[in-house]
Amino acid sequence: METAASERTRFTLLVLAGGILALLLSHHPAILSGLRLVQGDEGDVRFNHYVLEHGWRFVSGDPAHARFWDPPMFHPEPNIAAYSDVLLGVAPFYWVWRALGLNADLSWQAWALSMAVLNYAAAVWLLKRGFGLRAGPAVVGALLFTAGAPRINQLNHPQLEGQFFSLLAVGAVLALTRPETDRRRGVAWAGLLVGAFVAQLYAGFYWGWFLFFFLLLAFLAGLAFPDTRGRLLTALRLHLPALVGFGVVGLALLVPLVLHSRQAIGSVGLRSFSEVSHMVPRIWSWFYVGQDSWLYGWTNAFSKFQRMPMAWEHRLGLGFVTPILAGIGLWQARSRPAVRVLLVVTVATLILASRYAGGVTPWWLVFHGVPGAAAIRALARIGVWLLVPASVGLALFLQQRLQAGRTALAVGLGALCLLEQGLSGPVYDRFESRADVDAVASRLGPPSACGSFFYAPTSGEAQEWKYQLDAVWASLERGTPTVNGYSGNYPQGWKLEDNRRFDAKDAARQDAALENWMRSRRLEPATVCRIEVPARR
Repeated sequence: METAASERTRFTLLVLAGGILALLLSHHPAILSGLRLVQGDEGDVRFNHYVLEHGWRFVSGDPAHARFWDPPMFHPEPNIAAYSDVLLGVAPFYWVWRALGLNADLSWQAWALSMAVLNYAAAVWLLKRGFGLRAGPAVVGALLFTAGAPRINQLNHPQLEGQFFSLLAVGAVLALTRPETDRRRGVAWAGLLVGAFVAQLYAGFYWGWFLFFFLLLAFLAGLAFPDTRGRLLTALRLHLPALVGFGVVGLALLVPLVLHSRQAIGSVGLRSFSEVSHMVPRIWSWFYVGQDSWLYGWTNAFSKFQRMPMAWEHRLGLGFVTPILAGIGLWQARSRPAVRVLLVVTVATLILASRYAGGVTPWWLVFHGVPGAAAIRALARIGVWLLVPASVGLALFLQQRLQAGRTALAVGLGALCLLEQGLSGPVYDRFESRADVDAVASRLGPPSACGSFFYAPTSGEAQEWKYQLDAVWASLERGTPTVNGYSGNYPQGWKLEDNRRFDAKDAARQDAALENWMRSRRLEPATVCRIEVPARR
């Protein structure tokens, strides 16, 4: 008979093996290249890296980054950090690598791997402790959550990587609604729920708002069933003081984020629903995996997928077998209150977040009726969140097969589901990218030579955003602010999005835009150095 110690050892080894597989499945291009290749393209990846590095320079006392909310790009516009995600919830996991002596590029790679490890660990914890699943199914479910195709297809948007705080919050809710959780233990779970929610919002608005939205749906679904309604109301009566107390602290912690976000909204305005409509999932989005899928890349040629607007945002598919098994797992376990609520929330989300024939879009009601929804532009990213119920459903299905004594079938289907997630996405060479930055930085004198600078390549083969980021990183390396910039929004009056100066027409447009910017921001032209040279590539 297996002892408790040997069972713990077996569980630990299984979890460790699963963690290694999770890293390989999600980050094999970077790992197998010896961390030379960075997953994604040189746009949002380098921008999010800049945000983390700016935060490190701020906490480490770099005078050029003395004000966190005012990173030195779009010079001299203030509050630029609030134009996009500040990543503060996940930034410490980057700072620790910098503090240990790794350079910025290796720290980024280590941070990306850390996000995968934390997502995996949180998923194992939630599936095993929150849903009471056995080790094997919990590990497979955690692998799906960590390396599911919707998540890997979004690695080009690294602000979406750190979702583990949401799983901690869901686990805390499950614990708070259990009858055996008394008031004393409820204090700790209430603190975890509020703390995880605050940290998730600071890590990235999308996951923070989706967490709020899904908990709201779960609350409404819980009230709909007699057995869950009584448990939910009892938990509220018992734990409300702790939730209110921690809630007040959480709101206080969110004040800086809210104030700076409101200031940014006052500057750039809110989005209209027309900006969202192109990224509302179509019915076919839920089956679309993309051309990088190992098993299903050939489906990318299907006409339904080819006609997708902004197709890269609509790659929400999990393959063909995985969603079926996950759905069966949730349905067969619907007698469990938590699973039933999760099933209802999943179905409601799919209905609300889909666009139907004739352009019918139920999300319009959410966009205009739920606080904060108007800030969600790329709604299709909700598909990554649905990895939560998918991982629970798949783990439940596999456990049901194991309990029926069909171990070989469970192992084979679990392996097939993980294989369906296999992707080989875009990458770039970090040494090439660093050389491009150094080429721009070499054109700058010491920080005292220029009050700021504007980089305008006179030839090159890349898109304008790539050159903007070369300038932003050169600014960081030399400690000189730049008028160039890259973010989710642009300051009012900044008309320098295309900084390429390839011909006389470009030059005239650019000169006028730069002159207007300097005049509107009271910048002395003599203090703005202009770097007009051919791009390295």
